[in-house]
Amino acid sequence: MHKNQPKQESNQALLARVKKEMDEPRMAESTREEYDVNHTTLQELEKLP
Repeated sequence: MHKNQPKQESNQALLARVKKEMDEPRMAESTREEYDVNHTTLQELEKLP
């Protein structure tokens, strides 16, 4: 066996990862990064008293 052989994820893990990605809104990667930052900031603001 080769040392640099990548580990294979289980079928269930792959399916879960793909489903999670498909649940996200469809948008460009650059826009997705902005969305993540803005969404995280909004969640933090909602926690403030």
